Amino acid sequence: MDELTPSDVAHAAVDALLQVVGQSARDLQAFHDVLAHARRSPLPPFPRATAVLTERIIERLTKVDSELEEVLMALGLERPRPSSA
Repeated sequence: MDELTPSDVAHAAVDALLQVVGQSARDLQAFHDVLAHARRSPLPPFPRATAVLTERIIERLTKVDSELEEVLMALGLERPRPSSA
């Protein structure tokens, strides 16, 4: 059996990351849409535990964002600039 070259491994890793990031983007967009809709409605009481969980989610997403930027830098790519909407 042929051994994988470093290029093969890199392409496989990028392909896997593309798949996961694509699905995460769809999931986050769906979550965003639900929250945006809920924001326009009266919200029930917000338990302290939910506030703490919200802070943890923000910290983790910030870390993921930073780590994805590291991947781009390692691949010699620039971070895409946000489009003005």
